[in-house]
Amino acid sequence: MKRTLMLLTVLGALAVTLSPPPGVAQPPDGPRRERARTFLVLRIVEALNLNEQDALKVSSTIRQSDERRQQLIQQRQALEERLRAALAKHPVDSADLAKLVGEGNDLDQKIALVPEDSFRELQKVLTVEQQAKLLLFRRELQGEIRRAWQGRRGSGGRRWLKSGAEAGEPQPSDD
Repeated sequence: MKRTLMLLTVLGALAVTLSPPPGVAQPPDGPRRERARTFLVLRIVEALNLNEQDALKVSSTIRQSDERRQQLIQQRQALEERLRAALAKHPVDSADLAKLVGEGNDLDQKIALVPEDSFRELQKVLTVEQQAKLLLFRRELQGEIRRAWQGRRGSGGRRWLKSGAEAGEPQPSDD
């Protein structure tokens, strides 16, 4: 309990330090996103029994990973607008469309690799023993995240997958 309180204090201080300055717009899901990151960090710190310094490194890595994913999602949404505009042209410019499709595939691949990249970054700050524990814990953590997503979206299941995909929202993986 004492360790959890200490970690929450450290993470709270880090959140304040890394928060956008007043007046800078934060996305509407900012608090929810912050809670999700805190949950993820706490679960990793707890599972690997990390000290304060390593907890801060994990928190920073998770934040950077999430920010990278958000940037890529924004790029993907902008690309979708360009795709819609290209498809609306008559006649359709096949070369332009092919280029946009290639960009979309590249962005989708980058988005899919963000979790893998973040785990590799985490491994850089961990001992070999902690890396092994992280690899074993990873699947359990993915299941917890998947269940949290499903719980957040309610019993809509398939409907959410379709509407979320159409809105450019990230989709939970089936890994």
